[in-house]
Amino acid sequence: MTIEPLSADNWSDFASLCGDMGPNRSCWCLWWRYDGGPSRTPARERARALVRESRRPVGLIAYEDQEAIGWVAVGPRADYPRLNRGRDTAPIDDASGVWVIPCFFVRERCRGRGVATALLEAAVRFATAGGAAAIEGVPGDPTTQSRSATASYTGTVPMFQRAGFAEQARRTPRGRVVMRRHLP
Repeated sequence: MTIEPLSADNWSDFASLCGDMGPNRSCWCLWWRYDGGPSRTPARERARALVRESRRPVGLIAYEDQEAIGWVAVGPRADYPRLNRGRDTAPIDDASGVWVIPCFFVRERCRGRGVATALLEAAVRFATAGGAAAIEGVPGDPTTQSRSATASYTGTVPMFQRAGFAEQARRTPRGRVVMRRHLP
């Protein structure tokens, strides 16, 4: 498996992954980035413009035998206004330099093989190289939530724990858990 930043050059690979996302396919990994207000521009085109215009890649793609098999979004928390206003996902403090990993997607036939874990580890390295002081995730807890792909798109608490993240906030019993890892 190799992991590469999303760019205009591999846009079609990301588009292919988005086509496989099932009930979330219309999201184009924009859910946490935008307020969801009315837009005449389709999500696909907004995502394409974001990739073209962003100062840094907005996520990473996992490849196996040159086929895109997984995705993780990663970037500064400030880039995700809906996440920052969410009851369960709001920032725990006003620390600067905090990045976040808000979502994952792994093709169904590739699940259970460590792809999301590899993407999580790559996202931590990417944030470190980008100058982040800390990185957060907002995973679900499989002991209190469904383990469906739709419910698990933010990752799971055990996966983040294994990667060195510590729980910071659990604001509702069945909601997302804010977890943080400080970076060197």
